Amino acid sequence: MTARRNGNAATRDQTRTRILDAARDLFGSTGFDSTTVRSIAKRVGISDPALYHYFSSKRAILNAVWDLPSGGGIANMRPTEQLSRRRLDEIVEASIRFVADNNNFLRLTYREILSGDKTALALRQQNRAILRRTLFEHIRTTTDDAQADIRTEAVLALLTGSTMKAQMEQGANFATYVKTSSFQQRIQSWAAELALPARAPTA
Repeated sequence: MTARRNGNAATRDQTRTRILDAARDLFGSTGFDSTTVRSIAKRVGISDPALYHYFSSKRAILNAVWDLPSGGGIANMRPTEQLSRRRLDEIVEASIRFVADNNNFLRLTYREILSGDKTALALRQQNRAILRRTLFEHIRTTTDDAQADIRTEAVLALLTGSTMKAQMEQGANFATYVKTSSFQQRIQSWAAELALPARAPTA
């Protein structure tokens, strides 16, 4: 009896995750208002009534989407020595990978921010704060706090601007494009010019 109960719970959790994944993709690509509960259910392969066993409304699905993890691997990066070019490259790569892997989710965030959703704005600020803290903590190992603050803002502007430009230019190919070595190496090179002193360690 216990095994059956555990199996049912696992299946329920899997279905709930599939609903959230489908909703995140659809909300991000077509917008919250244009996405219907029926389209989410169809993507998952369940009926509309079955979906309502998991979520009471489309807004409840969106609220659960906001609870998904944010920040990616960047949140766990802490400086252990003076910032090197290699370490900066790792931070930039992780940041670009997070944006690429969560493209639809981030597009959803931007859409909802423009429509006045305070939760979406808070989530956007949280993700930015994670990246800013990571950059600042590493950059301050090579300079004073005032300079570290200036360099951090410069790198943040570079990452935000370059990825947004790529989103507008590449469209559906965005995730593939920003993961290419040519794109990442270009951004890493510019970030190094902004963040590192002239004689920073390479490794």
